Amino acid sequence: MIHKLDNLKTSDLEILKSNVDSGGKFVVFNYRVSLGFISLLRFSPAIFIQNKIELDYYMKKYNKLNLFFGPWFIFKGPFLTYNIYKSNKKGGIDVTQDIMLNITSNSLVNKEVDIKIMHTIFSKVDKTEKKEIYKTIKELNKNLVPVENVYVAEFINTKEYESPYTVIGYKISGTDNLDINHIEKILYKRFYKHNFFEIIDLRIKDDYNDKLIEQGELIYGN
Repeated sequence: MIHKLDNLKTSDLEILKSNVDSGGKFVVFNYRVSLGFISLLRFSPAIFIQNKIELDYYMKKYNKLNLFFGPWFIFKGPFLTYNIYKSNKKGGIDVTQDIMLNITSNSLVNKEVDIKIMHTIFSKVDKTEKKEIYKTIKELNKNLVPVENVYVAEFINTKEYESPYTVIGYKISGTDNLDINHIEKILYKRFYKHNFFEIIDLRIKDDYNDKLIEQGELIYGN
C-alpha cells in the first residue's frame, strides 16, 4: 500500500521525528465516490497535522468531498456517506505509527511511503455509538453472556468496496461458546439493521484480538 504524504513542513527525517515526538501526527480521512450501482471508498493522503486549526481544515475539506460525491449510490448511499462523516468527525484515522515504521529519507523527499509493515487496523468509535453499545451490555442476560470485559473499535483496514465497521470484543467467564445471537438481538434494538457489527470472543488469543485490545477502548470491566 502506497500512502501519499501531504502538509509536510520538512524533508529532513530527524526533524519530522522530532515534530512527531512533540505531538504531530499523520491523519487519513475517508470519502465516498458513488454513482448508481457503484460506491468506492477513497482515502486522503496521510496528512501531517500539528494543531487543531489544521485538523479542522482538512476534516471539513474531506467531509465536503464525501457529502458531494458520496450519497448517489442506489443501495444505502446516504447511510454509507453518513458513516464516513462520523469517522471523519472523530478526527480521521491516526496512521502515525504506520508511517513512521515505514518512512525513509527518500520516501519523505518523494512525499509517499510504501507501507510494508502495518500496525494500525483499528480506530476509536464515536462517543454516541460507544454510549449506545455500553447500554446494550447492561441489557444482556448475564446468564447467557457472563461478561467480564468488553472492548470496542472501528476496523479500518477494509477493502475498496467496504466501509469501516465496528468490532466488539467480549471476554466472558466460563467455557461456553459466546452467544452471538443474543448479543446481536440486543444490539439491533438500539441500532438500525444497516449497521454491521463484528462480534468476537476475546478468550481466543490471536493477533487480531490483541490489536483490538491495544488499539480499541475498554468500555466495560477492568
